[in-house]
Amino acid sequence: MRKVNIGRLVFDDMTMGEATARIVNYAKMRDKARYVCTGNLDHLAIAETDPAFLAAYNDADLVVADGAPVVWLSRLGGHPLKERIAGSDLFWTLGQASAEHGITLFFLGGVEGAAEMAKAVIEKRYSGARVVGTYCPPFASFGTEAEQNRIREEVKKANPDVLLVAFGAPKQEKWIAENREKLGVPVAIGVGGSFEMAAGLLKRAPVWMQKVGLEWAYRFAQQPRRLFPRYIMRDVPYFAKAAVRTALRRN
Repeated sequence: MRKVNIGRLVFDDMTMGEATARIVNYAKMRDKARYVCTGNLDHLAIAETDPAFLAAYNDADLVVADGAPVVWLSRLGGHPLKERIAGSDLFWTLGQASAEHGITLFFLGGVEGAAEMAKAVIEKRYSGARVVGTYCPPFASFGTEAEQNRIREEVKKANPDVLLVAFGAPKQEKWIAENREKLGVPVAIGVGGSFEMAAGLLKRAPVWMQKVGLEWAYRFAQQPRRLFPRYIMRDVPYFAKAAVRTALRRN
């Protein structure tokens, strides 16, 4: 499989179908604990200053490009990735794979009630899909040893094939890297706000905006106060500098 370096992260070059098939294969093998990262522009920026986050990416078994700017940078550097593979789209393809291949899913995180609502949506859309558990850790007690033990016990008790973790970056990637060997799960994936989108608590951008790389703008319009520091203060300046560096290197 071809790999493409962008910033400090290394991406696997594949299509959505190939990525889904790879994850299903991981789930069926059950020979070791693996995990998948869905890297976007914000992740590239975080990796510049967060060594633990970068280490989590370096140890991942699969890294896909979740974000049009990542694909743009790959093209600018002369090593174009095949396509964008959004975590919010992987959520649906894995739901379909659950129905078709019998793999079981567990939804961890998200805002209160979102995982349970997403479970109902996925099971309605894909007859035969199996979501064997959901759990939303309380924000206030998340960092306590007692809560961490409870999270691990909830997951181990359900014994899923695939664990979808929605804590947001960089929290979810670091948590997965730290806990994967303690969970007994074949493959874990960080999926950000996918549960809220599936549940209808957050609206996803129209398809045309997704295709032209403006999904971030649609999300920003829904949550400007929360996303301003991330999108405007961190990601836009990072992209401008990364584009210049990439173009200069190619020339």
